[in-house]
Amino acid sequence: MSKRSKKQSVQGTYALCITIGLMTGLGFGPYVGNILLSMLGGGLLGYGAGYWFTHLRSKK
Repeated sequence: MSKRSKKQSVQGTYALCITIGLMTGLGFGPYVGNILLSMLGGGLLGYGAGYWFTHLRSKK
């Protein structure tokens, strides 16, 4: 993989994980009672998942 394609794949992984986290947070909004907090939590979890997929998982 070239440096450019690797950088683009990392950005795509982050974008996908954060988007999925936000949509999941939006879905759980009515259960939590606050849509903004659930979306923020989902985005943070998505960011953590993206970091895990790009940094921690590739070192094994």
